[in-house]
Amino acid sequence: MAARHKFGRQTKQLATVWQTIKDDQSHPTADQVYERVRRQLPNISLGTVYRNLQKLVANNRLQVLMLGRSQHFDPLVERHHHLICESCDRVFDLLLESPGEIRPALLPEDGFTITAHHSAFYGTCKRCAS
Repeated sequence: MAARHKFGRQTKQLATVWQTIKDDQSHPTADQVYERVRRQLPNISLGTVYRNLQKLVANNRLQVLMLGRSQHFDPLVERHHHLICESCDRVFDLLLESPGEIRPALLPEDGFTITAHHSAFYGTCKRCAS
């Protein structure tokens, strides 16, 4: 029987997905997480992995990055930015000491409140540049 956890029902699949991604800094896709989880749970489906990733997102244990048409999952949920290599598509966390305040020049309508933002910087990583 699955144990209750402060984030909802704690299943073996959810625990395995979390253990697989919690320290991963590569910003994997659901397919990449699925391939890794299958090494421990060979009968798990991609749908089960995806649903568990979404549970972790809903419980603020992961954040989702949309890169092109792909969702990438990031266990670093504190606000931060990303560096994206245009050659190999690797994603790196960018932590700024003083992120400062961002003020849009023109808001779409009066009273618009910004609750979050995400910035990504594109270029070539050291490995691809050499």
